[in-house]
Amino acid sequence: MKRDDVAISQSTRPGPDKRETIRRILDAARQEFAAKGLADARIDVIAQQAGVTKQLVYHYFKGKTELFACVLDESSDKAMSHLVAQDLGHLAPVEAMRTFLGDMFDQFQRTPSLGSLAPEGIRFHASHTTPHARFPELAPLLDGKLQAILLRGAENGDFKPGVDASMLFAAAGLLTTGAFTSPYLVSVLAGLDPDEPTDMAAWRHYAVDFVLAAISIKPSASPGLRKTPGRNAAPGCKPAKPRQLS
Repeated sequence: MKRDDVAISQSTRPGPDKRETIRRILDAARQEFAAKGLADARIDVIAQQAGVTKQLVYHYFKGKTELFACVLDESSDKAMSHLVAQDLGHLAPVEAMRTFLGDMFDQFQRTPSLGSLAPEGIRFHASHTTPHARFPELAPLLDGKLQAILLRGAENGDFKPGVDASMLFAAAGLLTTGAFTSPYLVSVLAGLDPDEPTDMAAWRHYAVDFVLAAISIKPSASPGLRKTPGRNAAPGCKPAKPRQLS
């Protein structure tokens, strides 16, 4: 498959005013792409929301594809950098893993636009590369953080030995964030409403416990996902309500 490389227009470090303008453009673009996707997003709407002219957007970015790539890189960088920066060494292995997994969920809950951008980003990366992706740099750091927790847990008898940190991160990420990236699927199959805080708390609890049970030698008893009697017993095909993006 042909891969298209996109490159940032600006070649020099921007000054304060320029950085602020670019930040406003990226913020507006994130909302537009999250709400409409790459195909239907419009540069003129992004410019209006950013308080700049359409011509100025094209001055900093060659086009919609490059702007979308920059939004993806920035969003991924923030999310992964936050996980890398977590201080978990002082926590017991089980609590450290629980905190790490819960924070994966919490990032998507704090920033709902991530749930919409993630599927769009997967499709985009099938045929494009992005100019400033830090994933190759940050992924090994996350692997190392998880591996350290797994080794400590294996040494004290909490976790199974030999758990692959990379596979664990991928599987845990798909599970914990599934209520945001596939809200309709979760609403139909699990009978949960992604707009209900209690339902989302139930998914968070269940997802974290599920992953911990998979790697623990002696999984602790857990209530797991508790459904409201009668309400979730037979989920229908009611689509999930649109979420307010931030």
